[in-house]
Amino acid sequence: MTHDNGNGNELVVYDLSDHVATITLNQPATLNALSYDVLVGLREAVDQVAADPDVRAVILTGAGRGFCSGANLLGGSGQSLAAGGMGVRGAVIEMNELLAAIAEMEKPWIAAVNGPAVGGGCSLALTCDLVLMAESAYVALGYVNVGMVLDMGSTYLVPRLVGLRKAKELAFFGERVYGPQAVEIGLANRAVPDGELMETARQWAGRLAAGPSLSIGAIKLGMQRALHGTFRDALHWEAMMLALVAQTEDAAEGLMAFFQKRAPEFKGR
Repeated sequence: MTHDNGNGNELVVYDLSDHVATITLNQPATLNALSYDVLVGLREAVDQVAADPDVRAVILTGAGRGFCSGANLLGGSGQSLAAGGMGVRGAVIEMNELLAAIAEMEKPWIAAVNGPAVGGGCSLALTCDLVLMAESAYVALGYVNVGMVLDMGSTYLVPRLVGLRKAKELAFFGERVYGPQAVEIGLANRAVPDGELMETARQWAGRLAAGPSLSIGAIKLGMQRALHGTFRDALHWEAMMLALVAQTEDAAEGLMAFFQKRAPEFKGR
């Protein structure tokens, strides 16, 4: 990334190892707030993931003691919030495009929530396909605490994850939801001791990267699509995807391994 945090360090750190891309928000002094420049760096990382066939799973996390403290559009070169009106709208549209890119790409994303994920930071985590949380970490829809409204997809995601009643409670009060409780109500997949977070994230990402990537991608997009379709629409999509995925090398390997009673070796093709 070409954007730094003023200390010569990258605002968004991108690392690729064993088909897993790890993207780290790297502005620990602000608990990794989404300034305009961080947003630009994150978009570059997302585009890099989408374009690189070697990437088969993604981990998103934060440096230091925070995951992401939300939008800070006053910071960086954008000065978007200070401009008001269309300036705010332009920055929000850029954020929205970033979130849509994560949700609509076939590759699975894991949010490794290491600390506070507040407002837009909460939305960013929830947009990912899987959410792992450190037990001491928390998410919060903190918009109401500063007199703002939910954005970055929270009005769509949260009711679908926890149900409408609970979603209204979380949004109206803006209170912290720590790792174990987040799992209990459906905001996160698993909470682990703080020291085990990244190890668990790497294990999950490794399993995804070693899996049948085209199958996983079709499952992801099918579920996203079915959230706003009918049962018959979902049946039609499944039949169409089954016909396509059945022709892949990984499907042939999976069936062969099943009959030979051995573990499959998927190649992502």
